[in-house]
Amino acid sequence: MTITFMIVPGQAAWAQEQGGTTQAQTQEQGGTVQGQVTAAYGDPLWGVSVAAKGTKRSVQTDMKGNYTLTGLPPGEVTLDVRGEGFMSQSRKVTVSADAPAQANFALELDLLAVEEIVVTAQTPDRKVRSSTAISTLNEEEIKARMPRSTADLMRVVPGFYVESSGGEVGGNLFVRGLPADGSYRYVALMEDGMPVFDSTELFFVNNDIFVRVDETLERVEAVRGGTSALYGSNAPGGVVNFISKTGGDKLAGTIKASTATAGLYRFDANLNGPIGDDWRFSVGGFYRFDNGVRYPGFPASTGGQFKGSLLRNFNTDKVNGHVRATFKYLNDRNTFYLPLPLRGRFGGDGRLTGYDFVEGFPIDGTLTSPEGVNSQVPLPRGAGLLDLPLGNGQQQIGGSATAELRLYFPEGRWEVQDNLRVMQMNHSWNAMLPFELRDADAWARSVVGEGTPYRLTCVNAPGSPAFGSGECSTPNNLVNLGGQWLVNKPMSNVSNQLRFTKYGSLGATEHTLSGGLYLGYYTVGNSWYFNDIVTDVRSRPRFLELQVLDGSGNVVRNVTQNGFRRYLSNYTNGTGNATIAAAFLGDEVKIGEKFRIDLAGRVERNAYQQNVERTAAFDLGDPTTTADDNALFGTGKFQRVNVSLTDWALSGGVNYALSDTASVYARSSRGYKMPLLDQYLTATDPSDPAFPQTPEMLWQNEAGIKLGASWYALAAVAYWLQIENFPSQDARVDPVTGDTSFVTVYAGKARTLGLELEAAVQPIKWFRAQGMLTVQDPRYTEFNEGANDFSGNRIRRIPQVIGDVTGTFMYGNATLGINWNYVGHRFSNNANTVDLPGYSQFNVRAGYTYENFTLDLQLFNALNSIGLTEGNPRVDESIGAVPDIFLARPVLPRRLMLSLTARL
Repeated sequence: MTITFMIVPGQAAWAQEQGGTTQAQTQEQGGTVQGQVTAAYGDPLWGVSVAAKGTKRSVQTDMKGNYTLTGLPPGEVTLDVRGEGFMSQSRKVTVSADAPAQANFALELDLLAVEEIVVTAQTPDRKVRSSTAISTLNEEEIKARMPRSTADLMRVVPGFYVESSGGEVGGNLFVRGLPADGSYRYVALMEDGMPVFDSTELFFVNNDIFVRVDETLERVEAVRGGTSALYGSNAPGGVVNFISKTGGDKLAGTIKASTATAGLYRFDANLNGPIGDDWRFSVGGFYRFDNGVRYPGFPASTGGQFKGSLLRNFNTDKVNGHVRATFKYLNDRNTFYLPLPLRGRFGGDGRLTGYDFVEGFPIDGTLTSPEGVNSQVPLPRGAGLLDLPLGNGQQQIGGSATAELRLYFPEGRWEVQDNLRVMQMNHSWNAMLPFELRDADAWARSVVGEGTPYRLTCVNAPGSPAFGSGECSTPNNLVNLGGQWLVNKPMSNVSNQLRFTKYGSLGATEHTLSGGLYLGYYTVGNSWYFNDIVTDVRSRPRFLELQVLDGSGNVVRNVTQNGFRRYLSNYTNGTGNATIAAAFLGDEVKIGEKFRIDLAGRVERNAYQQNVERTAAFDLGDPTTTADDNALFGTGKFQRVNVSLTDWALSGGVNYALSDTASVYARSSRGYKMPLLDQYLTATDPSDPAFPQTPEMLWQNEAGIKLGASWYALAAVAYWLQIENFPSQDARVDPVTGDTSFVTVYAGKARTLGLELEAAVQPIKWFRAQGMLTVQDPRYTEFNEGANDFSGNRIRRIPQVIGDVTGTFMYGNATLGINWNYVGHRFSNNANTVDLPGYSQFNVRAGYTYENFTLDLQLFNALNSIGLTEGNPRVDESIGAVPDIFLARPVLPRRLMLSLTARL
């Protein structure tokens, strides 16, 4: 259940909470206050809200920071002033009907937005008063980041380790050292308070496929730790809420055109504002064409999205609130980048000390090939030919619609909110996967037998010259034993959240009692077609043909056919659905002005149904090749799995205010993670050890401090967590037979000790620095994988140190930002025998604004780091055939981007 509280974003929301509007008031009878609002360093601030408490009078400052507030009752009036990115101020002013009163304000910077109203919480409140670890990014910070992908945007959040080396979608997010095999396993992604999908991950689905960052996005709120188990279904590690623009009181918008090296062209736009007094709208989206920083020989990314919303505010003596409808259509595809060939250098202890790409492979290369586009493979049982649309990459076609109703009744001080979301998406996953690198001659002889003549040729090269000569020549003389996989996954989701909130007092305490119900239903189809291929090792490789010859040089048989060494090495066909029902109840208690306690619990039941087609091996009958001798396909008979599981979460926290901009807090919680629906595709027998029997259980304890001042801000939290009954799962490929198997081990227990820091300073007007640091020790405490006991080992793929620092220089209308990102040493396997060294990247941004136009220049990975984000998870890395050669996925290479933005 998503426990969120939607407020109209921006200054309009705050003004409404004050009981006013943000439209400039006409001259009326009564007193007047006028003045100017500036930053502490003297610059005028426009768009800042100035509201008179207890009245319906508010106004926004103009371009020079000036305001005039009219129609005020004579006497003492309290003015509240709030501007995004600045500390709010309140001041009492004596108003007279005879002459305007003067009140000027100088606002201090709010460097970590400690005063921001956070809506992704049990009760909306200022971030500094929350007993939860929360990080926020406003619109300007998002634009300054100019992220290459949705995952890229989240690497500035402490406790989040992000792998975004796969391209624009399909990123991995690991939170607080929790063991995962990728994706967003313990983190829910939301749009406007509702999950983008009711499962945080599925096989071949990382939830960032549902979210794109464009000009329709207003801000991002990232909650991590204990309370996230209450906000999102099966998200005990964290919740990331992408909050869309709704439109303010004035017509506003942006048009943005971007281009970049390696053939990127992109257009973004948004228009939002009022329709009359009570209606607000927002429309926008993007379209992008990109050859790709690792050009595969065809466009790597094409497509875009359209988003729109319409909101109606109402305010009467009996009730106020809003109703809102949103719509999103997404039609996009992105090539998925996978591990690449590297040659390593190793120290005396066997640890990797250095590496580079193998001979002849460029830094911007890819093992995806245009020769795989629209390949065809034969299907058993007279099913004809199957097209493999490699050019589609990860493709999503579909959309979502959301309806939201929020009502507040002042007399009874209670509120009701209902959110309904409907989603349908056709997702396909197409990729060429590398499994193992072998010396070409050694591999061929291992297949045909020692002493047997053979010929290894390029399939599509003119005249099909022999491998190692002519157009088939490669400096490394390697072959890649890999796969070309097609996965089709149609998905749908209907979810509804109903929430009630009651505000009241009991003695000297103030209470916010909230409760609600969440219902969700989603369906997932699965059609998997895995095929084994062999190629050479170069950027955009060639498919290879291996032929057995007789003594006269005649072809006896083809080991491969058109580069395929086995058709349908794996086949999966299934349809499943899941029903979610959850209930929530919590109370936040305010004791005086400084002390707050919150306690909340949640109970959830998931019911799964999965229908899986049985498979059998078929000989397709082509006597000229062995590639079709053992194709797996469906028999037409299905097996059904029905499972229902129930679990609960409980979280309690305290917050003590040291001042208006500083607090300390602590929290303890128990959360859970239900199995994935797709796990019942590969484990259908309850007696199978891989069959999910119970949810995972997660305990977390944390304590932190939040500080804000005129020139610095700091948020720090120390945490301990322990997870039990988590699965460790891999898709493993036997390099000899090509068989693909999903291996699942329920590992027992793991724990993480960690410290998260987030800080910002602006000691002088023209320089600001922001940064985050995560230091953690993630370890398996009980983990047996077969005969191997990995207890005490570090959790694979998780660094102990993560850092991100940005320094921004500002002079007039010009800015220069330098960002440094660091990821520490990791192990790529559970045995901790294959290590990945730490790496860093530099990004540089320069911008200049003239009136309503901004020109931005961004240099990503300025020094062309080839830091490795993961080893090869698909084979046992301890059996590499060439000792110093391995597969790993590097970060994306350098790219220069230029953007021009016009603001209405």
